Amino acid sequence: MKIVISEDHALYREGLRNVVLELYPDANVMESGDFATTQRLISEHPDTSLLLFDICIPGVEGLNGLTQIKQSHPLVLLVVVSTLDYQASVQQMIKKGADGFISKTAARADIGSGIQRALNGELVVISEQKSESTVDLTRRQIATLELLAKGYRNKQIATELGISDVTVRDYVSRVMRKLEVKNRTEAIKKAREMGIILGG
Repeated sequence: MKIVISEDHALYREGLRNVVLELYPDANVMESGDFATTQRLISEHPDTSLLLFDICIPGVEGLNGLTQIKQSHPLVLLVVVSTLDYQASVQQMIKKGADGFISKTAARADIGSGIQRALNGELVVISEQKSESTVDLTRRQIATLELLAKGYRNKQIATELGISDVTVRDYVSRVMRKLEVKNRTEAIKKAREMGIILGG
C-alpha cells in the first residue's frame, strides 16, 4: 500500500506518518512539503492508495491544488487534512472532489479511525467545529465573492465570469443580503470567517 502525505509542517507530517505506520506497518509512506513534489509523487505512483492532502501547502492557492489533482488523477483517494475546519469550506472541498476531510485539531485516535474508514470506502468528515449556520450561495455568487476579495471591480468581475455588469451587481446585492451585511468589505470579511472563501 502506498500513501502520500502532503504537508509542509515537518512535525505534523511526522505525526501523520506515525499514525499511518501504526495502522499499516508495511505501507510505503511518501512525504511532500510542497505542491510540485506532491504532483510528482502522484504521477510517479499512480497506484497510490491514499493522499493525505493539506489544502494550504506551498505552491498552490485555495482549492486549486485539490482540483488539479482530482482532474489529473481522479482515481486517487484524496482526504484533506487541514485547519480550515469550517462547514462551508468542507462542503466546497467535497464538491471539488475530495474523498474526505479530517481536521488537524482532531484527536490522534480519530485521525487514525478516519484514515481507516476512508480506505474502506467511506466519505469521512471529521470536524471539531460545532454545527454552524450555513449560507446557501451559488457557485457564481461564491466566484463573485472570491474576485471581490482580490480587489476586482464590477466590470473586471463581469469580464472574468463572462456575465454582464448588471448581473454582477445583482450577485453582490444577493450575497450581501444572504450574509446579512451592509457593504462589500463586510461581505468579504464574513465570508472568510465562515470559510465560504479561502485565503487572504
